[in-house]
Order: sequence, then structure tokens, then C-alpha cells
Amino acid sequence: YLAFHDDVIGAILARQAEMKAGYEDRLAEARARLDEAASSQMLERNSFKGAVNEIMSRQARLEQSGAIVAALAETETRNRSTTGRRQATAPSSPDALGAIQALAPPTSAGAAIDESARAYAPLPEARSEPRVVKPHPIEEPGDSLSALPSEAPFTTASVTGAGDNLDPSARLALVGRALDRVESAQTKALAAIDRVAQRSASRDAAIVAETGLDPAKLSLPHGQGGVGGPYIPVDPNALPPDSALARVARDVATAERLKALLSFVPLRMPLSGDPSVTSPFGYRADPFLGRLALHPGVDLAEAEGSEIHSAAAGSVVHAGPAGGYGIMVEIDHGNGLATVYAHMSEALVGEGQQVDKGAVLGKLGSTGRSTGPHLHYEVRVDGEPVDPELYLRAGGQLTAAE
Repeated sequence: YLAFHDDVIGAILARQAEMKAGYEDRLAEARARLDEAASSQMLERNSFKGAVNEIMSRQARLEQSGAIVAALAETETRNRSTTGRRQATAPSSPDALGAIQALAPPTSAGAAIDESARAYAPLPEARSEPRVVKPHPIEEPGDSLSALPSEAPFTTASVTGAGDNLDPSARLALVGRALDRVESAQTKALAAIDRVAQRSASRDAAIVAETGLDPAKLSLPHGQGGVGGPYIPVDPNALPPDSALARVARDVATAERLKALLSFVPLRMPLSGDPSVTSPFGYRADPFLGRLALHPGVDLAEAEGSEIHSAAAGSVVHAGPAGGYGIMVEIDHGNGLATVYAHMSEALVGEGQQVDKGAVLGKLGSTGRSTGPHLHYEVRVDGEPVDPELYLRAGGQLTAAE
């Protein structure tokens, strides 16, 4: 009996040990599966978090570049409108933030996207209807920012509801595709702005070159360079020198500089209407002595008392009697350029006065060495007289371009 009893107990203990080992094996297997599932979930969470971060980063870049594109378009449109050219309408830049908000799921992930988007860029103004760009008529085909080829305008309405029944990952994919369209539209807008800026700069540089001046060597007169513009808080390092934004910004800045310079180059006819040239620039017989002499300007005939206008913006350095010139006004335009308006009946400006292009300087008369009412008009470069016809012809080209 004792031997049988010991065998039974041994068998029971062995069975218990076997059951314990099996249980521990199953427990270890379950723990391994649990760890594997947890790792998989962690990877999925990290992957989703990475996708969200990428969307937020991309949205921030597009919001920033969109603001820059809009500012460049505004600058180029202002350049054109200030010279009398028909104003081009800047293309609207699709809203990257709108794409985020339209598709953000009503979950913690969606809240994170929305909160991050608000942190990166200001919210756009609420609007109940899609923005519609109405282009204005333009002078020549393709010479307008409104002529930008584009797809159907992006609006939040076009994607709202499209992802209502999708899981967060699918929503993120939909947001990514919406941002693709935003980026594509910005690229097209940037290309259109660049074309207009390059065309404008090329045209204005050619007009200045017609006078014999080198536009690259001209600079805005002191105190005339501050023109203002929208404030765009952007890290200078955010625009690499070879980036499209930096290249277009340089082109727009060049066009803006040339446009401003044109105001200080004497291209305007100083008399209204179509005055006749009674004596051109160059050598002629002096009207009083009959001897060969240099005529350092052109004589323009018009009715006595006609208004005389400044050919360009500048500073009055002389206003009053000046020997044979009679009553004379001289204007310094900077860059060594000056203009002289002589034989006036009266001067209407004073020395030191700043005048704009087209400002009334005085009245046409016949003071000084003059045989009758006319305007003696001179253009000087570094103190030396040059033929004003060069500048008047270039001014005619500018008027035709406008």
C-alpha cells in the first residue's frame, strides 16, 4: 500500500509539473503575442504621428510660401498700375490651411492637426462662398497675372464631405492630395508672376538704354528708395538662393527698381500737347550774332503762358533769373541727370523744393536771350548737355507701352 501510495503521489506531482510548464509556455506565448501586438500598434501610432507631422510641416510651408506669392503678385500689380498700365489681377492662391481644416477628422488626431495649423499660420477670413477671381482686360495676351492657367478653384466645399466616412489615415491621404493641388497652383502663380516681372523689367531697361544710360548703373536718389509694402515675417534662411521663390523675388525686385527709376529719368515732354521744335540740339547760327555756336538744348514753341512740366521727379536746384537763360528752373534728378527749363515768364517753384514727374514748374515766356515765346529745354548728364530728343523718343516708347 505504501509503495502504491508513493507512486500515485509521484504521478500527481509530475502531472502538476507538466501542467505548470504547459501553462507557463502558453503564458509566455500569449505575452509574446501581446508584445508583438503592442509593438505593431506602436509602429502604427508612430507612422500616423509621422504622417500628421509631415502634413503639418507641409501645410506650414505652403502657408508661408502662399503669403510670399501673394505679396509678390501685389508688388508686381502695383508696379504696373503706378505707370498707368492696365492693372493685372493677381491670381488667388489656394488656401493650404483650408485644406487641412476641411478634412481634419473629429478625433484627437484631427484636433492636433487643426491646433498645429492655427499655430503655424493665421486663419483665413470666413467666407460663405468660394473666392472668384474676375480678371480685368489687359493690353496684350499673356501679360497678366489673371491669365494664369489653373484647374478649378480649390475650395473647402470641394473636399468637405469627401472624407466624412474615411478613417484618419485615409483622411490624411486626402489632405495630402489637396495640398498637392495647392502646391501646383502656387507654382503656376509663381511662374505667371515671374513672366510679368521679367517682361516689365526687360521693357523698362530697354527704354532707359534708348537714352544711352546703363540701367544697371543707375540708383534711386537718396531718400527715394523707401517704397513700403506688406510685412512678411519669414526666416531669411527659409529661401535658399536657388529656390523658385528667391528667384522670382529677385525678378520682382528688379522690375520694381526699374519702375521707380523711370520716375527720375527725364522722359516726359515738358509741354502738353504737340509742341513744334523750332531749333534742335547741336551747332547752329546764333540767332543774335549769326555766328556758329552750340545750342545745348531744344527750343519748343507753344503759346505764351503755357504750363511747363517737370520731365522727371527731382529737386529744384535753381529757380529764377540766370543771364541769357532768362527766368530758369533747373532740376537735379540724381545719377548725374539734370534738366533745364529756360525763358520762362515766371517760375512757380522754389529752390530746394522736391517735385514729382509732371509737376508744373512755371509758365512759358520769352525772357533772356529769346526772340519770342518758347521753352528752351536741356538735359544734362554729369553737367554736360546731351540731345534731349534721345530722352523724348524713349519717353514716347514708354507712353506707347503704357
